[in-house]
Amino acid sequence: MPKIIAIQSGLENVGKELEARGYEVVHENFDGYVDAILYDSDRSRLSYLNNFDNVIDMDRGALVINAKGKGIDDIIYAIERRSYESLF
Repeated sequence: MPKIIAIQSGLENVGKELEARGYEVVHENFDGYVDAILYDSDRSRLSYLNNFDNVIDMDRGALVINAKGKGIDDIIYAIERRSYESLF
């Protein structure tokens, strides 16, 4: 089962790259749980993440990845290893 990645508006190019590599990519209006949330800190504030309250499985959580300055390989590395990145 592919991992489900929610992306912020404006990150569609990254979303296409992820889809090409087998991930399911959804947007903030998705009605279901996601494995990771991808955002760009230059385009939004942390309050933006409130849009995703309904998609986080509270038993498992969702990885939050700031895409700012990251290439697709860095993003995939974070998704696959569920590596934590400081939000601040």
